[in-house]
Amino acid sequence: MVDKKTVIRRLSFAAYFIAAFLLFLLFLFPFDRVRSKLESEVRLRTPFELSVARISPRFFDRFVLVDVVVSDKKNRVLFESPAVKTTVSLFSLLLGGISVNMKAAAYGGELLVKAHQDPKQQRLVIDADGLDIASYPMMKDFGLKLTGRIGGNFEMIGDSGKGRLWLKGLTSRELKIKGFPVPDLDFEKGWLEADFKGDRMTIRKFELEGKELKVRATGDMVLRERGTLNLLVRLKPSERLVREQAGIFSLLKNRDADGFYQFTLGGLLAEPMPRL
Repeated sequence: MVDKKTVIRRLSFAAYFIAAFLLFLLFLFPFDRVRSKLESEVRLRTPFELSVARISPRFFDRFVLVDVVVSDKKNRVLFESPAVKTTVSLFSLLLGGISVNMKAAAYGGELLVKAHQDPKQQRLVIDADGLDIASYPMMKDFGLKLTGRIGGNFEMIGDSGKGRLWLKGLTSRELKIKGFPVPDLDFEKGWLEADFKGDRMTIRKFELEGKELKVRATGDMVLRERGTLNLLVRLKPSERLVREQAGIFSLLKNRDADGFYQFTLGGLLAEPMPRL
């Protein structure tokens, strides 16, 4: 009969060598090659560019993407974060798929992305909470002076999905539309609910609630280059705003029983045209 102490000693040696081997793999794993492959795959398969300064391992299935920047082909920054915590499901890899969870602090809030892909299904889930609109770089690129907080969730299975977005404390200053100045506006809250199918987004509900103006919109738009939109927009201004902006509201003739002025917005996403 084998002595108990001998068994424990042999098991301890085995555990030591296994741990040493795994640590050897962890420290010598070619993370730079993985980073280059990840950047090239995003470049080839999407209209975006991905830049990652380095990959820092935390455990065998966990690592951190450091200084992440996502931009378009014109080098406009769409997203950036100093660190993206990433977890890869080893079980999914064994089954021939991939399942990744990513969590990042960005723009004063938090962003969580879950992606799953296997031979039967593709699924993407995005949750955002408390993102600061004013700190988003594209606001400055387009000359928009907006402030507020934004969050929500989005889920895509295959080519179909749905999303919900909320806004808090939204303000706009010195806004111009096609050269026409828009009065400064403040909205306490707002939300958007939409469905997605391929590159088409159907807006089921869009609402902004402010003391001086209430906004409602429904319709759909095609999210691609030269994409189109067809929206029904409803505006309910306060009496003070109607007096101060009489020139604008005098152009809107269609007003419903609830006091909302209505018009449609069509044309291209890049060049929307109102139909009064």
